[in-house]
Amino acid sequence: MALSTNKLFPRWLQEFKRFQALKSQFYLYGNIYDCFYFPINYNDVNEMNELKWAKMSNITDLLKRYLRNEGYDIIAYFDIIDGLKIESTNSDITKKQILKFLKENNPQATNCLKNSTIESIEKIPDDTLTFFRLLISNNKKLSAGIFNFTSRLLSTPNSLSEKESLLFLKFLKSAQEARRFRDKDNKQNILIFICDKLSDIPGWLLLENPLTKGIKILKPNKEERNRFFEVQKDRFYHIGEEENSKDITNSFADLTEGLANQELENLLTISNQEEIHINEINKIVDLYKYGSKENFWEELKYSKIDDAEKLLKERVLGQDDAIIKSVEIIKRAKLGIHSIDQKRQTSKPKGVLFFAGPSGVGKTELAKSLAELIFSDEDAIIRFDMSEYSDSNSDVKLIGAPPGYVGYEEGGQLTAQMKTKPFSIVLFDEIEKAHSKVFDKFLQILDDGRLTDGKGETIYFTESLIIFTSNLGINKEDEQGNRIKNIDIEEDNYNEMSEKIMCEIKEFFNSKLNRPEILNRFGDNFVVFDFIRHEKDVDKQILMMRLDTIKENLKKQKKCTFKFDDKFVELFRKHYIIDNLINGGRGINNRVETYIKNGIANFMFAQNKSEDLHFRVYIETAKNNKVCFECIGN
Repeated sequence: MALSTNKLFPRWLQEFKRFQALKSQFYLYGNIYDCFYFPINYNDVNEMNELKWAKMSNITDLLKRYLRNEGYDIIAYFDIIDGLKIESTNSDITKKQILKFLKENNPQATNCLKNSTIESIEKIPDDTLTFFRLLISNNKKLSAGIFNFTSRLLSTPNSLSEKESLLFLKFLKSAQEARRFRDKDNKQNILIFICDKLSDIPGWLLLENPLTKGIKILKPNKEERNRFFEVQKDRFYHIGEEENSKDITNSFADLTEGLANQELENLLTISNQEEIHINEINKIVDLYKYGSKENFWEELKYSKIDDAEKLLKERVLGQDDAIIKSVEIIKRAKLGIHSIDQKRQTSKPKGVLFFAGPSGVGKTELAKSLAELIFSDEDAIIRFDMSEYSDSNSDVKLIGAPPGYVGYEEGGQLTAQMKTKPFSIVLFDEIEKAHSKVFDKFLQILDDGRLTDGKGETIYFTESLIIFTSNLGINKEDEQGNRIKNIDIEEDNYNEMSEKIMCEIKEFFNSKLNRPEILNRFGDNFVVFDFIRHEKDVDKQILMMRLDTIKENLKKQKKCTFKFDDKFVELFRKHYIIDNLINGGRGINNRVETYIKNGIANFMFAQNKSEDLHFRVYIETAKNNKVCFECIGN
């Protein structure tokens, strides 16, 4: 007894076989440009290990082989480039003889094909469809027709001209005229149309039509990927090591989730081309996905992570909790244990962080510092201001327009950058301002670690760290819908402020956005940043950092000596900083720019020189606490 065929076929072919005797017309769409694997001797063997698998380079070759095995007498194939091809159980029969046969054995042929020739059938769509209509309405030979590139017949499926409408009515009519063969397992003549998307054809061809069936061709699932590996594993590079077959088989399907059959074939090529042993299947997959052997996570030294908290605290002041949380995420990513709680390896990002809190307290600065720490490059950060993605087409801006639409050539703003910088930190700033459609893309990134751009190419986020920032919770709405202050630097300590902010974040995702599933994807990776607090001297640290930087740069660039003392620092804090801490570190920088940088510029102009100056800054308390500058001796 032969093996059950259904489990050996691709899923879409299993569905096709199930409906083969029930429908007369099929529309195949989706992953139609892939290659496929077919058990060529499935009718003759009893054991799985006796199977012989053939790689079919395209879907039409697979369909032809399958239909031959199913006993179809005539298989006709057409596309607008290569014209008409016909296979028959009588291998010597010609196209003209088939046409003659149809004319002689179909009562409608006199009217429909009276003036048709093979040449007109290959060039005129109307004649082509007439030929297919007559093919499946014949009652002498079990026949199948395959019409490829159906999507190219129309540019606007929802707005047909009269001529186009009549053309597709032939599709509908042919579905009604298919003949059934009781003596051949109740099979019937069928037509198969292959298209990119189901929306490329008029909807009324399938709507409530019991004779037609749309079947989506999906990329291989885990079972099919495992089968590929078992059949093809000997073709991977093997020299020098013993194969750990069981371990590789367990991880292969997980690592290759989302890849098409042709992409699995590409892994074979990379393995042999780069001489990467089959035992290192993860490196083979990474090289295919990212195009680079360099892996920044592997090169990140443990000693650097050990010093990470200290290094980050020197740059981002007053946010110890945020830094500790961030370093924990980096440690997991470096060790490769960020997904050990999952039953299988995933393609999710290395880590996800959600930075919340007041403006100007170091959220973006910490993201830049992490990029410098991990990738030794502050520019290894891809930043998106989500206020620019608030309209209904924002999702298209991120992934790129589909073919045929304005901007297709430019690609997506997110996917294009990720393609060139797969090892990076992706920063989505102020995400509450993004359009709701953009959150669907966030969900895909957090769940699957990948996006498909407008050109159909898969872009991976597996090696990236994703950071979201938000000002949610700083304000809230009162009962009348007015925005009022939610947190207060004077009244709320850190724990109180953090609780209020998290309450507003949950309210936003659960009620206003109505997307609790997105909130759940963030898990416990929320980090609430504190105010820059005067009593903790954080403002003093930031001020001293800016003053020291000014002092060093004046010496280096202008050969100037710039001095200030503790009294100046305390008075400047008291009169210029403390009342502006609500604006965080950015507020401190603004005051330094206004009163110190501008003051230095005015002082230099007054001295009529900008180099070799020796001066100090002080506050004249007798003159309304004015910031003043004066020359000092060498």
